[in-house]
Amino acid sequence: MLKRISALASAVSFNGNDLSISESPDFALTQYAGAEKELKKALGKIPARVGVILEHDGRIQLRTNPAQIWLIGEPIEAEACISTPLSSSRTRIALQGKNTRVVLAKLCAIDFHPKQFKADMFVQTAIHHTPALIHCFGADDFHIYAMRTFALSVWEAVTDAALEFSA
Repeated sequence: MLKRISALASAVSFNGNDLSISESPDFALTQYAGAEKELKKALGKIPARVGVILEHDGRIQLRTNPAQIWLIGEPIEAEACISTPLSSSRTRIALQGKNTRVVLAKLCAIDFHPKQFKADMFVQTAIHHTPALIHCFGADDFHIYAMRTFALSVWEAVTDAALEFSA
């Protein structure tokens, strides 16, 4: 039987001054697509608009566009809309610590100040010319979802931006 190997198998976790960067594996990510009515039928409650997160039934929903929702957590059987498993096509990188926002600000033109980018917010952007979704899930806790094929490149950009915080 084939065994999945992490796209970051050769990467070394970063632990520095008020900053840690590591892979955050073992997550379930599913994309649901359809009209508003179909998404509501399949998922029940859904985020009100693009860019909004909703926690419902132990799952996190991210409204990535008007007709698309990413669901983090156990997938839901949905006949009313199209569901696509994304877990194996994405790598999740965790950044934690007081210096996380400084590192992220070096990587993309987003205002990561805590008053502007709060917990339970996300943004779709690019890191090192690669699409990425950045999810703030705590005061200084973030997940970066990067396409598996570019995960190592994103990892290297993130850890390079963090070098000033090396222990």
